[in-house]
Amino acid sequence: METNTQNILDFFELANHYPSPHNGQPIEVKQLGPNAFELYFQKERGLQAAEVSFLFSYVTMGVFIYHLSLCAEALGHEMSYELQLPPVASLKGNGAVKFASCKVNFATIKPDEALRKTLLFRQTSRKKYSEGLDAALSQRTIAIAAEKHMQLVKMNRPDTHQAIWLNQRAVFDDMFDDAVRQELNHWLRYSKGEKETKRDGLAYDCMELNGRAMKFIVNHYKILHWPIVNNLLKKYYLRTMSDNSDAFYLLTPFSTEQEAYDVGVAVMQIWQTIAAKGYYLHPFGTIMSNVAAHDDFLKLAHIDHEDRSKNFLVFIYRAGKSDPPHSSLRIPIKDHLLRRQSV
Repeated sequence: METNTQNILDFFELANHYPSPHNGQPIEVKQLGPNAFELYFQKERGLQAAEVSFLFSYVTMGVFIYHLSLCAEALGHEMSYELQLPPVASLKGNGAVKFASCKVNFATIKPDEALRKTLLFRQTSRKKYSEGLDAALSQRTIAIAAEKHMQLVKMNRPDTHQAIWLNQRAVFDDMFDDAVRQELNHWLRYSKGEKETKRDGLAYDCMELNGRAMKFIVNHYKILHWPIVNNLLKKYYLRTMSDNSDAFYLLTPFSTEQEAYDVGVAVMQIWQTIAAKGYYLHPFGTIMSNVAAHDDFLKLAHIDHEDRSKNFLVFIYRAGKSDPPHSSLRIPIKDHLLRRQSV
């Protein structure tokens, strides 16, 4: 087995497709040797406006570690890792904080081409979904959660449409929270040029929205309280979402760094499973952090006693088949993911 620069570049090029909130791409890697790496979380690339966002940063870490292990398997490498999760208080502010170490033995097993294609296919779609998941696939994702002692629940079609509306309402409501609005504005990419230059964040085309309209709303958010404007925007936003998708929500303990990390692993396992069958997924992250929408979703789902130590609502998404969505861009690995690489 020979480790070379191309092995490393190909590995992290595939890893660079990992999902992250607001496409913030907060993970950085430091190479210690031919096969050894340290993983860091870049704090200013995570979300910080809502207090719960810090705990959700560990979800991103779990997503990345499991995605990285899939990349290794797809390319024929063996990977092992050791978690060193930092305390949640250390995620506030700026700078990078280490959360894991990993070792990769390159080219030691048979590559899995089907898995590589799945990882390249996997992405968020906010387009109209022509169909939801078939029954067997729905049950498989529910079983994945159950194996981790988590509860994944499939919603009926009327409640799915109501959940879509709650997520949209939460986005509009967040405009009136100065910290959240400023954070959202930081990550929104309003034009093709801005998307291609920055290669991160939430691009207007991926959001299925008009970039100029997005920017106007963020800068003039008070018009959202005008009844006529609110109704027009609701219809515009929901034009691609009153469809045949299925919605699911995940309940699990969510009070420690490890529990949050475990959620990330489960999310990535679910996403991989549906992507392998040609289905897309659209997370409803805003409901997680928006208090009013979160509470209304609990009522919709008839969750009477949410408890951080037992059954906290950690993930909501719709899934199904759609036309191929616009692609989110990624910062080149040498400019970000591997920029902590040692000489």
